[in-house]
Amino acid sequence: MRRIVSLLCFVLIFTPFWAQQPEKQSLQFDQAPLEKVLQKLSQKFNVRYSYLDQQIATEHITLKTLDYTLQQVHDAIQQQTNLEVLKIDDRYYSIVLKNTEACEKVEYLDEVIVQGLLTKGINKTTEKVVVYPQKVELLSGITDADVLQSLQQLPGVISPNETATGLHVRGGSMDQNLILWDGIRVYHPGHLFGMISGFNPNAVEKVNFYFKGTNPKFGERISSVIDLQSTEEIADQTLMSFGLNGINADVLLHTPIIRDKMSLQVSGRKSYTEWLQTPTFNQLAKKVFQNTDFKKFDSENQFRYQDYTLKLNYQPTPNNLLSLSAIWIDNHLDFTTLDEINTQKTDLMNIDNQGYSLHWKHNFNEHFSQNLLLFYSVYGFDYAKNQQYTTDDFEIFTKLNRIVDSGMEMNFSHLINDQTSLAYGYQLLGNDISHAFTNANQDWSLTLNQKHLYNISHVGYAQLKYNHRDWNLQAGARFNYYTHILTNSFEPRLSIQKTFAAYWHGHLTYEKKSQIMSQIQESVTNDLSLENYVWVLSDQADYPMITGQQITGGITYKRNNWLLDADLYYKNTTGITSLTFGFFNRFDSEIHQGQEYTQGVDVLIQKSAHHWRAWLTYSYQNAQNKFENLNENQYFPVNSDIHHALNLSIFKKWNRFSMALGWNWHTGKPYSLLDENNQIISFNTHRLPAFHRMDVSGMYQFSNQNHWKGTVGFSIFNLYNQRNFLSKEYQRQYSSLESTFNADYTTQNYTSLGFTPNLFLKIQF
Repeated sequence: MRRIVSLLCFVLIFTPFWAQQPEKQSLQFDQAPLEKVLQKLSQKFNVRYSYLDQQIATEHITLKTLDYTLQQVHDAIQQQTNLEVLKIDDRYYSIVLKNTEACEKVEYLDEVIVQGLLTKGINKTTEKVVVYPQKVELLSGITDADVLQSLQQLPGVISPNETATGLHVRGGSMDQNLILWDGIRVYHPGHLFGMISGFNPNAVEKVNFYFKGTNPKFGERISSVIDLQSTEEIADQTLMSFGLNGINADVLLHTPIIRDKMSLQVSGRKSYTEWLQTPTFNQLAKKVFQNTDFKKFDSENQFRYQDYTLKLNYQPTPNNLLSLSAIWIDNHLDFTTLDEINTQKTDLMNIDNQGYSLHWKHNFNEHFSQNLLLFYSVYGFDYAKNQQYTTDDFEIFTKLNRIVDSGMEMNFSHLINDQTSLAYGYQLLGNDISHAFTNANQDWSLTLNQKHLYNISHVGYAQLKYNHRDWNLQAGARFNYYTHILTNSFEPRLSIQKTFAAYWHGHLTYEKKSQIMSQIQESVTNDLSLENYVWVLSDQADYPMITGQQITGGITYKRNNWLLDADLYYKNTTGITSLTFGFFNRFDSEIHQGQEYTQGVDVLIQKSAHHWRAWLTYSYQNAQNKFENLNENQYFPVNSDIHHALNLSIFKKWNRFSMALGWNWHTGKPYSLLDENNQIISFNTHRLPAFHRMDVSGMYQFSNQNHWKGTVGFSIFNLYNQRNFLSKEYQRQYSSLESTFNADYTTQNYTSLGFTPNLFLKIQF
């Protein structure tokens, strides 16, 4: 008996020491990038790391060939870098800068699921896709890492009109995307009628793209959130960059003002198309201004654009950061023509979007922080079309649209423990929106449409994040009260994620959203020529509040440099109107209200290696809508419905030279047929031919020294010059007073961008 008791005591005493012997793995690194080291550790020890891409991008690790425990490797990382490895639980770790404050610590639960989604510089976390424009290697047909064009590489995101800004996310329309610049609402995010993003990619630190299970602090739109953020870094030395391509030049300056306390970043980008029309611009103009009289641009008949940003960061104490941001996006068209009967036609258009924000971040302690945001934004659209037949005989059509947007947000983040965090806040949003259309000649003047509305929204939200072992749970809700229409909206949000066997991630998300601002078409003029969309505010009569719900289920598999990411989703939208889609009927002036559903599948398959990467994306989408008293109350395809979309891309790097090649294919858009009385006889029952295009880009880094870097490159959009049909449209005519009351339309076909080369140069010092 004594021997048995002794044996039991021996087991009880020494078993914990045996059980706690840490696992060892054979490792060897020779100046290996830290990102690669963390990937290897994740595979060897079955752990996960979250970190900011820009913080580890320049770090390298060296280890002799030995057997190491995980803690020994973590110690080496902390010794060889300015980084700290923080343990969240037995499996999850966070990589942060040493002495990182609490405002970053409350974000540790946002795990990075995929690094290098599509290409380096694009990551997927538990709730969003994050793009770092300055780190994106190269994408086919894209120069300067255009922010909005980069998002189109993702499955489920498509631009049927072949523009940078025309993003349709899972069947949603363009106006259903909330676009933010440092908290500033942006209503016109593009240049050259959407062909180019209105954001200088050199001034964008990162882009957070939400399109499912969206964080409840975001609302206002029902489709997606594109949250662009500029740097919050306090510069310790002056950095400059200069860029030039076939249509514009840009410059950026980031310089310290008060050492370790204050720094300033300013950027500017301007077209030179009013002085020089390159082949790149001529091809873009040919596509944008087709079916118009704008045939040749010069110093008198010109189109020009510009955008500027400013960011002032001030950190008076380690626990406080103040940021002042400003942005200005401007487009201007001035064109005059004289036809064969001496009729002078002048089109004058100015589109201006400017905004300002003040951001204050304060850390009370390592577990609790607050963010205060004040913002103000103004959007103005002014268009006048003047046809001068004789001195005393003329016709003028004018369109005005104006938005004044302002508000404040107070957000709090609380790290309850290593697994749980809580975020909550209050938002006060104000929207002042007006529009007016007029038509006049020498004898009369008629206001075709005019409205001015104002709304204040009170918003409260909360979200709980819980991360334990293989589970990640995010549950929250958003409550909106709209004073103008005396209506409220309760919007639950849910995201559940489970990790299986270290290589599989399964997720299920649900979200409900509402939207009281939307765009309608003032006529059926196509959005590829002159802008014809107008922002309006819901009034619960002609323009009801739009609500949308989406449920998504999917899987992610990553192992041995292979990646599979697939989603199955269903969306339901109510509150849409026939004006939103530009439907019309000569003998029916009623605004029809309706609903829409979209069901689809998004798939990404990717293979990565050290010097090359290839991927395939596929999207299936079935988007249907129906309206009261239209099409016998039956569902029919939405105007932007693309049933099948396929993208094949490959990226290869040889030392300092890299290339990207991509092929895009999708089914054609639907269109309706008219009879001789300008009535629709079939609603979107016909489809255009299938679309396909190949793009290529190349880049050479001719200098990579410490004091300056230089790259030069090219891109070719539509390599084999395929002429695709983009849409068949019906343009309303205003040639007489009778046509103002009785609609008269002409049929116009719009084709895609042809073979379009571009060159670019970028220098940083």
